[in-house]
Amino acid sequence: MSKDLLHTDSIDDLILPPRLTPVPLPELASAPCYSGLGWLYALEAKLAFLMRVAMFAATLSLGLLMAAQVFMRYAISSPFLGIEELAPMLALWIYFLGMSYCSRERDHIEGSILTLVVKDPQKLLAIRLFGSIVVVAAVIVFAWFAWKYAAFNLSLGRKSTYMRLPKYIWDLAMVSGFALMSLYGALQVLVEARSLLSMKRGRA
Repeated sequence: MSKDLLHTDSIDDLILPPRLTPVPLPELASAPCYSGLGWLYALEAKLAFLMRVAMFAATLSLGLLMAAQVFMRYAISSPFLGIEELAPMLALWIYFLGMSYCSRERDHIEGSILTLVVKDPQKLLAIRLFGSIVVVAAVIVFAWFAWKYAAFNLSLGRKSTYMRLPKYIWDLAMVSGFALMSLYGALQVLVEARSLLSMKRGRA
């Protein structure tokens, strides 16, 4: 009865292409679309480690800063205004590095409505590839404008009000985030294109 009400019988016969990520999942590490890229993924593993360390350090520092601010403001009535600058800076780095790492794992929210309409795995993968190309193009545009903004602040030599820290420290969070997203987006396009080609050869 519930199956009839929800119309889930329409997805019983779907044969979907495997969920591809820029970095191979353990169960798909031997897939043809990842073959020959071991050297690239060896370098990427070191980059991912640095990202995890940076996110952990920034998150821990932000938590300690918040605790210190609460103590200084309410316990000793002597707040330090520099924390109001450091907290957003750390939050920016956490956000943009997290955004990049999410692109690495392909953990963004997806609707996957196309699977209800397109049942051919090859066509579905081709549509996903097109979507990935559009995403990479958009991220590159954002990265370009983020770099222009950072370069503008760098040319002016702007500094924060209280800590007198260079403003490009804040700006580089955006530049780094979009640059890393572009890298993982390009890897996603490469993997999906190779998978589509191997799928076409299998049907030929």
